[in-house]
Amino acid sequence: MKAEYVTAEQISTLFPRRPSDCHKGSFGYVALIGGSIEYSGAIRLAAQANAAMRSGAGVATVAAPASICPLIAPQIMEATLFPLKDEAGELVFDEDRFAVLCSKYDCITFGMGIGNSPETLKAIEYLLAHYDKTLVADADGLNAMSKLDHTFIKDTRARLVLTPHLKEFSRLSGMSIAEAKADPASAASFLADELGAVVLLKGSTTYVAGPADMGTSYTGKRILCTDRGCPGMATAGSGDVLSGILSALCVNAEDLVLAAAAGAYINGAAGELAQSRHSDVTMTSADTAACVAEVIEKILLDHRE
Repeated sequence: MKAEYVTAEQISTLFPRRPSDCHKGSFGYVALIGGSIEYSGAIRLAAQANAAMRSGAGVATVAAPASICPLIAPQIMEATLFPLKDEAGELVFDEDRFAVLCSKYDCITFGMGIGNSPETLKAIEYLLAHYDKTLVADADGLNAMSKLDHTFIKDTRARLVLTPHLKEFSRLSGMSIAEAKADPASAASFLADELGAVVLLKGSTTYVAGPADMGTSYTGKRILCTDRGCPGMATAGSGDVLSGILSALCVNAEDLVLAAAAGAYINGAAGELAQSRHSDVTMTSADTAACVAEVIEKILLDHRE
C-alpha cells in the first residue's frame, strides 16, 4: 500500500488558535507512566516541558515509582508527580492507583523505562481492560503487550497508539525483522488491522497506519510517513522524547493517524535542528527535546490560518 508523506501544513491543523477564555483543562490532561531505578532518565525526558507541554498539553503528570520521584522532581518544573507503589525502584502494580489514573487523565502514555517485570504486564493488562480514552504504548509497554493475546488487545475500549521499532514490532506481530523492513508500510498496516490500533513503525522513514474502522476524520485506509530525523538521534532517549510529544498531540486529536505522524515529524525535525547546533556525535536526546518548541513555532508561523 502506498504511503503519503505528512506535511507541515497538515500538522498545523492540529494546533487551532486558542480562544481567549481557554484554560489548562481545555487542552488535555496527560499522564506519562514509566521509569525505574535503572531507567529514571527515560521518563524524565518524556515529561520534559520541551516534549509534552511544549507540544500543547494542558497538564502533564509523571507517574513513576515512588522511590525515584525525588530524582525526577527537579527536572519537571511545570509537570506534576504521581507516585506509584514500588519496591527497590521497580513498579509494583496497584489497582487503586491505576484506577485514579484511568479516571483523571485524557491520554496515558505507558512504558518508557518501566522495566520488563510481571508487574509491567499486570499494569498494561489493566489499562487495556479498563481505560477508555487515548492510550499510547511504547518501549517496555510494547514488550509486555507482545505477551498478550491479540484479541484481548483489540477488544480494548481505548484509542490505542503503538510506537514500535523493528524489534518490538517483530515481537508484537510475529513477523521477522527482515519481513517488516522489506515493506514497512504494509507491515504497519497489517498490525494496525490486527490489533485495532494506530501503529507508528519507527525507522529512517517512519510509517503510521490505522485500522480502516477506527472512525477517524478520513474515510477508507491510508498510511502516512515521514523521513525527518538524523544520525544524531541514534542515542538513548530519542523515543522517550517522541512519546512526550505524542501524548500532547494525541490527547485532543480526532485523527490519530495524523497526530502520530505529526509527532514523528516534529521529533525528527527537532533532532535535525539539534544536530545542526551540536553534531551527530555529541548531541543527546535532551538537545532534541530542547528544539521541539522551535519546530512547532515555525509550523504555526508558516501554515496556521
